[in-house]
Amino acid sequence: MLELVTTEAFAQWFAALDAAGAEDVATALDLVEELGPQRNPPGSRTALLWYEHPSVAHFEFANALAWELEGWGAFLGYAERVLAKLDSPRFVSRLERLRHAEAERALGAVRRIRRLADPRARWSLALTSASLGTGSRPRPEDASAELRTLYFEALEAAGFALSDPVLPAQALYELARRAPGPPFRLLYGVDTERSVALVLLGERLDRHYYGDSVRLAERLWRAFLEGKLSNVERRALR
Repeated sequence: MLELVTTEAFAQWFAALDAAGAEDVATALDLVEELGPQRNPPGSRTALLWYEHPSVAHFEFANALAWELEGWGAFLGYAERVLAKLDSPRFVSRLERLRHAEAERALGAVRRIRRLADPRARWSLALTSASLGTGSRPRPEDASAELRTLYFEALEAAGFALSDPVLPAQALYELARRAPGPPFRLLYGVDTERSVALVLLGERLDRHYYGDSVRLAERLWRAFLEGKLSNVERRALR
């Protein structure tokens, strides 16, 4: 589990919520606390939202492109961790010592992973499918499952144990909730060495520009890691 602490900015925002909104936020933070540093709660990602264009901010339908974009953020975080492992000196060095067949198998899986994680290839396919009305857009959960299979194939061919890449030791996250109820997002940081999650900011997802929130969260997070952030404490959210 993580120890959950909050900033004064978040505490003030939370205190102004109505009972239903406060319950939704507290439930989301329960997951952050309980899943600990090894797993991200559903809807949580390291790709922070800076801007949301009005043309893709419609979540009324389950198959809307907006949901595809939402899922892409979570997928991208996993893809980045996978590619960091595959680009590491340890993995590259192992490839150089493999027999030809194993090296080709591992490199083939890596090439397919890079294509799967390429936003140009993914979104050209998604947008083409949407314009043609084929209903065959790739879903983020399908892409994540395929990427994991390919990653394990590359690890197996290179002789490594099969395990998912670990989450970063220190990172900022966004946890977004679009439904049910009014949509909101939480910006929080996780320090795995101290087993602490600092809830930095909360806000309603009801506008199209969010860059100021990200800048403030980054500033608060840096101050916390440097031991310069005051008024941080554990608060009962229920």
